[in-house]
Amino acid sequence: MAPVRTTGAIVAAAAISMAVLSYLFSSNKPNLALLKKKKKKPRNGLIDAIGNTPLIRINSLSDATGCEILGKCEFLNPGGSVKDRVAVKIIEEALESGKLAQGGVVTEGSAGSTAISLATVAPAHGCKCHVVIPDDAAIEKVYLESILNEQCSVFLL
Repeated sequence: MAPVRTTGAIVAAAAISMAVLSYLFSSNKPNLALLKKKKKKPRNGLIDAIGNTPLIRINSLSDATGCEILGKCEFLNPGGSVKDRVAVKIIEEALESGKLAQGGVVTEGSAGSTAISLATVAPAHGCKCHVVIPDDAAIEKVYLESILNEQCSVFLL
C-alpha cells in the first residue's frame, strides 16, 4: 500500500471542522444579533429626518479624563443645526394649540440658524415662512433662506 499524501484541501477541511466543533461546544459564544449590522429605515419626510443624530466618542477627551465623552452630531439634521428640533417643536405646538393653522404664516426676525430651521420645517407642515433679516446679514444667509423653498419670503430691513 502506498503512503497517503496529505493535501492542502484536507488540512483546510480538518481545520474548519475543528473550528466549527469548538464554536458549537464553547460556552461563550458571541452574540450574533450584535454582530449583524442594523439596517437603517428610510425616513418618512423631512420632519422624521430631524433628530436621532449619532453620538460620537471623543477619544482625546475620554482618554484624558477617564470618562466617556460623547459629542452629539446635530449638524447632520436637515437644516444643519440643533435648532431644527426647536423649529419642529415650535410649529407642532402652535398647530396643536390652534395659534397656527395649516397654510398659515410663520414669521421669524433673525438671520441665524433658527430662521434657517423654520424656513426648512414650516413648508413640511404646510405653512409659509417669512424671514425678516437685518440688512447687514451675510449675503450667503440671505440666499440660503430665499432658495430653501418657494414658500419662504425674505425681507431685508
